[in-house]
Amino acid sequence: MDKKGSRIKRVHAERHTKRQFKGNRYTVEQDTSFTSTSAEKLQNRRDMDVAISKEFGYCILNFFSVFSAIASSVICKICKKNIKFYQTANRSLGFKIVMQCKCGEQLINSCPLIDKAFEINRRIVFIMRLLGIGREEINLFCGLMDFSQGLALKTYYACLENIHLAVSSIYDSIIKSAVEEEKTKNAEAGNPENNLTVSGDGTWKKRGFSSLFGVTTLIGKYSKKMLDTVVKSSFCQACNMWKNKKNDAIHEFDEWYKSHEENCTINHIGSAGKMEIDAVTEMFLRSTEKHGVKYATYIGDGDSKTFKGILDANPYGEELIVRKKECVGHVEKRMGTRLRNVKKANKGIGGKGAGKLTDKVIGELTKYYGLAIRRHPHSVAEMKKAIWATYYHKSSTDEKPQHMYCPSGSDSWCKWRKAEANNTLQNFSHDQASLNDTVLKVIKPIYETLSSDDLLERCLGAATQNSNESLNSLIWTFAPKHIHSGPKTVEIANFLAVIIFNEGFLSILKTLSVMGVTVGQQAQIYANSRDESRIDRSEKRSTDAAKKARITTREEKSAEQDFFEHEEGLLYGPELAD
Repeated sequence: MDKKGSRIKRVHAERHTKRQFKGNRYTVEQDTSFTSTSAEKLQNRRDMDVAISKEFGYCILNFFSVFSAIASSVICKICKKNIKFYQTANRSLGFKIVMQCKCGEQLINSCPLIDKAFEINRRIVFIMRLLGIGREEINLFCGLMDFSQGLALKTYYACLENIHLAVSSIYDSIIKSAVEEEKTKNAEAGNPENNLTVSGDGTWKKRGFSSLFGVTTLIGKYSKKMLDTVVKSSFCQACNMWKNKKNDAIHEFDEWYKSHEENCTINHIGSAGKMEIDAVTEMFLRSTEKHGVKYATYIGDGDSKTFKGILDANPYGEELIVRKKECVGHVEKRMGTRLRNVKKANKGIGGKGAGKLTDKVIGELTKYYGLAIRRHPHSVAEMKKAIWATYYHKSSTDEKPQHMYCPSGSDSWCKWRKAEANNTLQNFSHDQASLNDTVLKVIKPIYETLSSDDLLERCLGAATQNSNESLNSLIWTFAPKHIHSGPKTVEIANFLAVIIFNEGFLSILKTLSVMGVTVGQQAQIYANSRDESRIDRSEKRSTDAAKKARITTREEKSAEQDFFEHEEGLLYGPELAD
């Protein structure tokens, strides 16, 4: 229930509190109509058959209490004497159970073996990597749970090496499949099969462009699947350890580096900001050799000189000149950024009062600008008309209506145009205050710049980097930014993210199988439910009602922030208390 006097209305007031039935293990999803990108990808994923063992599973028990009870109730079948049970020293999480009687001793493994290694050690390192934590956290968990003292350093890195080999092989297979799918869909869209359109974006492990690691991704326009990715590293632990010795023992260092060079994890020299440029250029240069395709169009943003780097590299010579498309989401952000900057630079146009440039108004103008581009993806003229419609719409008054660019008809988003179509203009009143002349004069140059033909031509098709940014966030859940990770861990995180992003969580079971780990029914049930939840969540977020609710929430927060700023004044700033 809303608090009395609250300025904020409930966005979902019409929702019932009763939980809706969403199915159980006895029901089967019958609906096959999907609209979200995640749903479409998972519905079209390739075969991920994994051998499932019905007799396999782990449980947690107290060894002493359980086996003491068993020992007091059973005798040896051969010697008819009591049996005693002991636990050998742990090898990390694995151990052997000693069954002893007059006949002698018999050893039973606590879990399956992979060669001579206990499977449980490999499994826990992999699962904890999915949770974004490493050896220290595993040992904390094992120690306080009284399992064991955890994993030795060599054991941990041996498991990590095995995981790296497994996920890289699954990654390579999935990437090949994704390229073939993108080629097919590209041809179905009427384009040359091998001339693909890709969106590219970079992400760094540390904010502020001082990161030691960066990941850059290329995603196909039609399949929305990852086609290629590069991890850039300017750090090597071994080189870092030799750094202080280099000047004192230069000859010794040179001899060591000759044997180390092939395994050195440094593959980038230069600033962190240059990682994205180098990585995208590298992927364009190897596209023909690696995948047998050419990236004819690049969807990017204006945040870096990546596209210039592609042109300078000239990956396909005179045969094909790569074209640039703008990410609509980033172009939309330019409007918000410039409006906020002009508000700071021009005192008096913001704050409380009719016709002022408040944060809420900035949010509305930014969203309207983005919608003007997205709703007219095939015509620069229509984009421009729709953009200026929002400008003049916000400047209209009862005395001077300026809706000449607003769409006509009774289904128009413009209320004045609706009233015109329904012959009710005599009863119409502009219920929202228009922007004052000072604000309109200040923001008009921004509209002129952001509605130029050159920019809007690059926005044709309304392409975005949304898929890249979604993958970026997934990568750092497996190698969190606040925890230091080595190059191999970042690579594993990248492989895991691509595997799940392209094919869903069932591909994780395939990875476990490649590692030699037995997959039981509980793991299969969890993977299926995880993919179903992903589809369900994406479907709900893609509905018009959900999108409208998110917009409403943002607008209410902006309005609330404007109110607080006006009531409280400036509370934090340089030398404010002096």
